Amino acid sequence: MTTPITETTGTDDQSPMLAAAQTLLASRMEVIPPLAAAIAERKRLQGLLDAAEKTYGAAYAAAQTGGWTPEELRQMGADDPTRRPQGRPKGSRTKQTSAPRPRKSTEADAMDGASS
Repeated sequence: MTTPITETTGTDDQSPMLAAAQTLLASRMEVIPPLAAAIAERKRLQGLLDAAEKTYGAAYAAAQTGGWTPEELRQMGADDPTRRPQGRPKGSRTKQTSAPRPRKSTEADAMDGASS
């Protein structure tokens, strides 16, 4: 039968080293809770900013649809939105492309036709 091993805090020679390590870790850990809180607050505020940008983009687009030009909106203090509402991207009208030009026949084409 085996006897359970109990954890020991170390021998007398190890105790000063372990105590020093604990002290060093404790001082390093002190800075983590404020960092974690700042990260959480940053994520919360970024979510609010994203929602505000979405609302602003829709309102800006509605103003343009209502007849206001970007220059007029700028004069009133409205900057271009960083996020536009879903839909067709600004200025994305498809251009009419000309039909593909017929390829000029070459001697190789004539030979291919003769061998068929």
